[in-house]
Amino acid sequence: MHFRVVSSLEGEHLDALIVPVFKEGDAASNTPADLRGTAVWVAKEHGDTKLFAPITHLQSNGDGSTRLIVVNAGKRAEMDVARAWQFASAGVRELWQSTAARIAIVLESNAIDPQEAMQSAVEGVIYAMWRPESHRTDEKDRRLPPLDEVLLVSAGDASDFDAAINRGTIVGEAVNWARGISNEPANLMTPTHMAMATREMASTTNLKVEVLGEEEARALGMGSFLSVARGSDEQAQVVVLRHQGRAGDGYDIAFVGKGITFDSGGISIKPAEDMHMMKYDMSGAASVLAAASVVSRMNLALNVIAVAMCTENLPGGHATKPGDVVTSMSGKTVEVTNTDAEGRLVLIDGITYAQREGAKRVVDVATLTGAVRIALGRLYTGVLGRPQSFIDEVLGAAERSGERMWQLPLADEHREEMKSEVADLRNSSGSRLGGTILGAAFIDAAVEPETQWAHLDIASTAWYEEDRPFSPKGPQGAAVRTMVELAQTLAKGN
Repeated sequence: MHFRVVSSLEGEHLDALIVPVFKEGDAASNTPADLRGTAVWVAKEHGDTKLFAPITHLQSNGDGSTRLIVVNAGKRAEMDVARAWQFASAGVRELWQSTAARIAIVLESNAIDPQEAMQSAVEGVIYAMWRPESHRTDEKDRRLPPLDEVLLVSAGDASDFDAAINRGTIVGEAVNWARGISNEPANLMTPTHMAMATREMASTTNLKVEVLGEEEARALGMGSFLSVARGSDEQAQVVVLRHQGRAGDGYDIAFVGKGITFDSGGISIKPAEDMHMMKYDMSGAASVLAAASVVSRMNLALNVIAVAMCTENLPGGHATKPGDVVTSMSGKTVEVTNTDAEGRLVLIDGITYAQREGAKRVVDVATLTGAVRIALGRLYTGVLGRPQSFIDEVLGAAERSGERMWQLPLADEHREEMKSEVADLRNSSGSRLGGTILGAAFIDAAVEPETQWAHLDIASTAWYEEDRPFSPKGPQGAAVRTMVELAQTLAKGN
C-alpha cells in the first residue's frame, strides 16, 4: 500500500473518496470545491448523528461512479490527533467488503497541525486494514479491500509530508502487530510463541533480542515472577529487546509489560463467564514490544530496553497457593494472598531487572485491575507513579499522541495497606476499595527511590467489547502511541 499526498483530485480515477463533515454543516477544508456541497448534503440528508458514523453515496462521473464516503467528524473545534485517525479508519472500514484499490482521503488542516493530521490519517488507514477474524475459514469474513494507493488530500508541498507518512506507517504497523498477537488464542500464543513472534518482528529492525527461560530467571532471583508460572506446563519466558540509539551505558527509559498469555486466576480461580477473554492479559507485553520496534525503526537517539514478563497463570499440583511466601528479585518477600493478583507479581521482577540493567525511567503497562474500569470507564487508561514531573511527561505524551489517560492518586497510606503481617508485602489487600491504586502501591515497592516510574493500567482500554465505527471489537494496542511519543520527546533532549 502506497501513500501519496495531492492538493487536487483533478484527473484522478478513484474507487472511493473519504470526506469528514462537521456538525457546523461544512466539510473538511481541503475538500474539492465541486464535492463540498454534495458531501454536506449527504451528511444532512442521510448521515448518522453518531460520531464517526460513515455513509456511502455513489457519485457518478464520466468513468462510472465513485463511492463518496462521508464521515461524521463531530465539531470542527474538537478535531484533534485522535479524531484525525478515527475518521480515516471509519471511512476505510466502510470498504471492508469492497474491491476498492485506489482511494483518497480529505484531511482537515485548519483545525489541526497538517503534519499531525497527515500522520494520524496514515495510522487510521493502517488500523482499518486489520481484522480480528483471523481464524475464520470463510474468506469473505476476513476480506479487506485490496488497497494499492491512498491519496491524501492536503494543502502544501507533498514532499513536506514524507516524514509524517513514514512515522504514521511505522506506528500503525506496530499497533496492528500488538493487536494481532493479543488477539491470538492462548493455545497459539504461549510464552514461547510470544518469544518467537518477537524474534520475527525484531528481525526487520536493529533491536537486540534476548529471551530468558525459567533457569535464567531463577538464577536472577525472580521468585515473584516464577511463582505465577508454577501451575503451568508452559515454560515462562522473559523477552527482552534493546535499542542502542546513543553512545554510553544505561537506558534512558525501560518499558515493562505484563505478559500473562492466559489468566485463569490460578488457585484463586476466576468465574467461568468470560474467562476465555483472558487470552489478552498479555496486552501490556505486546504493547511494550511494539513500542520498542517503533523506537528502533525510527532510529531514535536514546537507549531503550523493553521487558515482557510472559507466563500462564493456571491452577495445578505445583501452583502457588494463597498464603505462600515468595522472594522477589529485589529481595523483598511477598505473601501471595490472592493468586489472581498475579500481574503485579510479574511486574515487580521485570521492573527490578530493568533497573539493574541501568534504566533511569520505567513505564510499566498492564491489564492489571478490573477496578480501573469501575473508576474510569472504558475510555481512559489509569496512570500512577512518581515523581509528579515524570507523570506529567507521560500524560503530555498521551495527549500529543491522542490517547486518553487519567492520573489516579498514590499516597503513603496506600503503600502501608500493602504490607503483610508475615512478609514484607502482600499482593492483595482483600479490599474492593481503590483496587487500581493498591495494585500500583504494591508495584511501587520495587521501584528504587531515584527511578522515575509510571504505571499504566490498560485494563479499561486494551480491548473493545463492541464494534466502534473506527475499530472492530477486540484488541487495540493501547499505550503504544504514548510510549513512542514519550521516547521521541526524551530523544530530543539527548
